Amino acid sequence: LALADVVPVDDCGSIATIQSLEFDGCSELPCVVHHGSHATGRINILANSATSSLTCKLAGMLGPVELPFDGCPTNACDYMTTGDCPVEAGESLVYELDFPILDLYPTIDITAKWKLLDENNDEFICFLLPIAIRA
Repeated sequence: LALADVVPVDDCGSIATIQSLEFDGCSELPCVVHHGSHATGRINILANSATSSLTCKLAGMLGPVELPFDGCPTNACDYMTTGDCPVEAGESLVYELDFPILDLYPTIDITAKWKLLDENNDEFICFLLPIAIRA
């Protein structure tokens, strides 16, 4: 079992409370990820509101421009190792991050914007994470 490193959370408007963000193999920012690997980790969340669903959206930020990309499975409820959907207010959740770093991604330093949207399309969680994609 790889040791996970807790990285600072740069919250971008979460309704829920992000208690911690662990990103495997990342001891300093930006987190370096390599083509052909998977970026993995977990987010510890305290729900401040109820929702029947959570939808993952991932984008890369190049300056002010948000470039969406399909890096996370849409139904985030399937990736909870603690808690489940429907989510109740006050519930503790652990969401498992796991997305492939495809060879077609450019080798670039970019800020990932990761969101889980609730049933109303509001940002249940939203955080920014600087990553460096390498070959």
